[in-house]
Amino acid sequence: MSEETKLEVIKALAYGVDIGDIANMAEVDEEEIERIRDECADEITRRQEEITEETGNGI
Repeated sequence: MSEETKLEVIKALAYGVDIGDIANMAEVDEEEIERIRDECADEITRRQEEITEETGNGI
């Protein structure tokens, strides 16, 4: 998986997109998305907080 795709996966996770949908988009299995979710939990949380600040409410 390219770094660009990985960043898109992180962004999609932050927005709450379904893991199955992300896996289809990235053309990988769901286990790969779950691994990224676990490895990048802090980054995903940071992005979720940014989204909340930008919209002024929860996701």
